[in-house]
Amino acid sequence: MLGGGATGGQTLDQPGFSRLVPGWTNYSTAFNATHAAGVDAEFATVGTPYAPAIDVRPLEYSAVVIWFNSGGHELSFDNFIFQVHFWSSIERFALNPRQGDLHVGSYNAPTGGSTTVPDAITRGGRPAYLLRFSLTNDSIALTQCQAAVVGLVAQAKTVQAGEFYVPTAPFAGPSDVQGGNIVPFGWGYVITQGGLTIYSGQLATELKVEALGSPPSLSIARIGEQIELCWPGAAGCYTVESTDDLGTAARWEFILDLPIVVDGSNRLRIPAGDGLRFFRLQREPQSVPVR
Repeated sequence: MLGGGATGGQTLDQPGFSRLVPGWTNYSTAFNATHAAGVDAEFATVGTPYAPAIDVRPLEYSAVVIWFNSGGHELSFDNFIFQVHFWSSIERFALNPRQGDLHVGSYNAPTGGSTTVPDAITRGGRPAYLLRFSLTNDSIALTQCQAAVVGLVAQAKTVQAGEFYVPTAPFAGPSDVQGGNIVPFGWGYVITQGGLTIYSGQLATELKVEALGSPPSLSIARIGEQIELCWPGAAGCYTVESTDDLGTAARWEFILDLPIVVDGSNRLRIPAGDGLRFFRLQREPQSVPVR
């Protein structure tokens, strides 16, 4: 026997991501996100791989930044133009970390947060500012299961402006990425040699989005001595799980057989077996492919 299909995994009513902890002081590592003044100047970009579970429209991007300058100058946010970049894939980010191929939004000043009152003072005594950038006036859409990259750039207007760093958040998870000509061994090394970033973790960033679609559905049918499972072909970041118990002792297990695509749908047939079985679609954990 078989039970009805369900969709699980990523929270779909809030399908963006958030690694922000307001007032957190324990930042210990951070990554340069500054493009220095000058055409051939040093630059670094930080980005977060993001494959939405459903089609979405980005609404707001936020990041914690920490300023550094070794020349004795004072911090002035007026010395920077901030940019939020979107790349269509990890490969596009690796090819050109200077410029997002999907969208670039430029801001003379953040649209939210504060540039005068720090969100926190780090253990090292540096002010950490939480900056927010509205994306509601931009025409951006991200497609279900497609691994885009969203990142921050602080474009310095003068050589005395200093540098902004985005610190790592207190969360473990798939590594974010950094690209630029100041990354150790070259930014290509970050992508190709398994480093991803030189830190295995996530940056203190957030992306709020609006859902444009619905979660994929799973259909189940008994065909002779087999069970046929079908779900949309575009939902490539979902896999099928099964269990024979929906109680507190339920143990969902991945079905390792690979589906075939027929008329735009993933189709998978497995032996029916005996007893009651339940099936669901589960969002795969996000990861960064190593090339």
